[in-house]
Amino acid sequence: MQGQAVDLVLLLLLILFFGIQQRSRPQIYYRFWFVGWIFVFLGYAVWAVREVQPDLVHLQDAACFDFLLLGVLTFLTSLVAKAHQLQKAVLAGVAIGAANVLVINMQQFGSIPRVLLVLMTLLWQGQGFYLAYVLLPRRWPRRRALILTICVVYGTALVAYAGWTSASNLDNGAVVELLLCTAVLYGGSVGRRSPAGWVGTLGFTAWAAFYLINTQVGDSSEAQKLLYEFWNFPKYFVGFSMILRIVEDTADENARMAEKFRELSEDFQMIYDTHPHPMWICDGVTGEFLLANEAALQQYGYAMEELRGMRMAELESPMDGETEDVEDVLTAPTEGTRVQHQHRDGRVVWVNIVEREIMYLGQEARFVIARNITERLKLDRELSFRAQHDALTGLPNRQLLADRLEQCLKASEREQKRAALLTIDVDHFKLINDTYGHLVGDECLKQVAARLKSKIRKVDTIARTGGEEFTAIVSGLSKAADAEKVAASLLRVFEEPLEVAIGALGVTVSIGVAVFPDDATDAQMLRQRSDEAMYRAKRAGRNRAGYANNMNVSGALDDVEQR
Repeated sequence: MQGQAVDLVLLLLLILFFGIQQRSRPQIYYRFWFVGWIFVFLGYAVWAVREVQPDLVHLQDAACFDFLLLGVLTFLTSLVAKAHQLQKAVLAGVAIGAANVLVINMQQFGSIPRVLLVLMTLLWQGQGFYLAYVLLPRRWPRRRALILTICVVYGTALVAYAGWTSASNLDNGAVVELLLCTAVLYGGSVGRRSPAGWVGTLGFTAWAAFYLINTQVGDSSEAQKLLYEFWNFPKYFVGFSMILRIVEDTADENARMAEKFRELSEDFQMIYDTHPHPMWICDGVTGEFLLANEAALQQYGYAMEELRGMRMAELESPMDGETEDVEDVLTAPTEGTRVQHQHRDGRVVWVNIVEREIMYLGQEARFVIARNITERLKLDRELSFRAQHDALTGLPNRQLLADRLEQCLKASEREQKRAALLTIDVDHFKLINDTYGHLVGDECLKQVAARLKSKIRKVDTIARTGGEEFTAIVSGLSKAADAEKVAASLLRVFEEPLEVAIGALGVTVSIGVAVFPDDATDAQMLRQRSDEAMYRAKRAGRNRAGYANNMNVSGALDDVEQR
């Protein structure tokens, strides 16, 4: 009984081992082996209980056979499932197992007429031959021929055994046939050079031989006792071969992974060497350069020997006032950081840096790719400028003016200062266009814009808001009267004629002035009051300024031609 307990413990350890393997590995046959060893364990457990409950000997014999048969059949199905669809292999295994169990259990529990037993055995063997013929691939010619030979030769012997004897050991005979078929398939499934295949084939063959010998010796003979001494050796050979198979599979997987890693490494090296963006590997702690690709050497102007004596931080250029401007033009990078790098020749470029921590030659390192975004920044700046500035004069347009006006009003309210909005319109501009043409008109507008801009501080804004209309924002005024001084200076700047292609051209402007918060407290009303004041200046004779806080206008000239 002690020896049986040890066997059961060893089988449990084997089940635990395969349970762990089948959960962590993709091979489907590991799952079959796990289930198969559970059935074998149950068969031996029933056999161990048999000595305790002798009254149930027939039921225990039947259960022992059923579990053992299911275990061996599961091993056999695992080998067929590799070449066929899993569902077909399992259904074939269920069909063979059901036929075996039906015949053997009926013969075990009752007396079956010999003719019927022979007929049932013949049908069961015929079913096994058909399934083997259908399921075994033709690319397995030797294994297929051996299996079919076993089905024919051994099946004929079992039919004869059922017809000429009492067939008391028909269950052992059925197990022997399945073990022999499993031995053939197992050896061929792993290759001729595999130790696991040879050990497994030997184990399954010995297992079959032990059951075959058991049917030929008596229960009390010395041969029977000797046989029982070594009864468990074959299944341990089988278990050892399966463990060895896992070791071989692991070695093969490692070899495949090593080969794949080598191929990936070669692919990466090729991509790294030929990539158009600068790439380098630097020390994870000190930041010293360890390796750089050709693009990095060419674009930064350093030789590899020079870079190896540098740290990555030495490439970075100190941030300046342009940084905030870049952040306004470009949105925040989706990945990495945006920094300025200085080339060996002194050129400063903007780059987007993406880093990854890696292991390089056994040490912690950082893999870095630097993408030059200088041209993109230049293009985005140009697009941003075009979206917010007038194409002809280069002055801010209505959109930018609206933003700056809102900012100006908020700052003026916070600082308790006044701000003025001046609407400036070129007098008789339609007449200039009609008389001299649009080219002269455009040249006129550009010179008007330049003169207005020359009288507006950099902290203030002058924008083109219409065909011949300009608008100025002047902030930081202490009193409303300061706006009159600004308007007067803008009127005086046009006392001298413009120099255009046709010669000297006299131009005047009319100005409307509205002051925050005296005339209005919001941007919309301030613009409306400034427009109204400008139209009053037009009606009063042009070349003068009108103010929103009264109906009077002040002019630079008194003899201005009326429209």
